[in-house]
Amino acid sequence: MDPAVLILSYGEVTPMEIVENILMEMKQSKIVEPVTYGSAKLEICKCVMHTKYYSNNICLVPFNGRCEDVPTEIIEMTEALIIYFDSKDIRFVDSIPKIVNFSTKNDIQLGFLITTSFSEQPNELTFQDLKQKTNFLFDIITLKSDNEKDISSEEEKNQYAEIVDGLSNFVWSNVKVQSNLGNDYYEQLNNTDELEAQLNDFEKLIITAQNLRRDTHLSRDEFLNKAEELAEVISTILNDTDSD
Repeated sequence: MDPAVLILSYGEVTPMEIVENILMEMKQSKIVEPVTYGSAKLEICKCVMHTKYYSNNICLVPFNGRCEDVPTEIIEMTEALIIYFDSKDIRFVDSIPKIVNFSTKNDIQLGFLITTSFSEQPNELTFQDLKQKTNFLFDIITLKSDNEKDISSEEEKNQYAEIVDGLSNFVWSNVKVQSNLGNDYYEQLNNTDELEAQLNDFEKLIITAQNLRRDTHLSRDEFLNKAEELAEVISTILNDTDSD
C-alpha cells in the first residue's frame, strides 16, 4: 500500500474534517476506501502529491483514537503524522510523551501539531512550550490567529496550505522522478545532455534523501544537519530552474 499520513485528533475537529480540508486545499476529490484491521474499521482517502519533478500517491488515514490505539498495519505504512489539539485544553500535555515516543519509535520523520489558535492566556498551551515538550519533533501550525477577528471560514481552510506544502516537500518512500517534465521545461534546456544531467542530479538527490530517511543510526542532530544540507542543495536546483 502507498505511504500513509496518519491523522489523529485530541480536540473537537475530527480527523475526517482535517482530511477533507487537506483535499480541498489540494483541489482533489474525496474518495473513501473502507478497510478493516481487526476490530478497527477505517476510511482511507487516497490522493496524489504533485510537484514540478514528480507525482506520487499517498493515503490520508483519519483515525478516531489515540496514537497508542493505532493498528500495527497502519503504523507500518505511516510516514507522516498530523495531530489536532485544542490549545485551551492543558490536559493535552499529558499525551505528549506518548505522542513523541510513538513518533520516534516508529521512525515517523514528518509531523504536524495543528490547532485553531493560541490565545496566550494564562493556563493555556503556548507555542514555545509545545516546541520544547515535543523536543522540536513537530511543526506547529495555527489555522487562525486571534488577531484576525474577521477571518472567514474559507480563509481558515486556506491555512491548510502550509500542511500541504509540507507534505509536498517531503521525500516519500515511493517517489519516482518523472521522465516528462513538460514542454516549457524542455525549452529551457540547451541540449539533451543538459537535460539528462539535470535529471540524473535530481534522481541522485531523491535517492540520497530516501537513504537519509532510512538511516536509523544517525543522532537527531546529525540527521537535522544532513537534512539541512540536502534542503539547501534542492533549493538551489529549484531556484536555478525558476530563474532560467
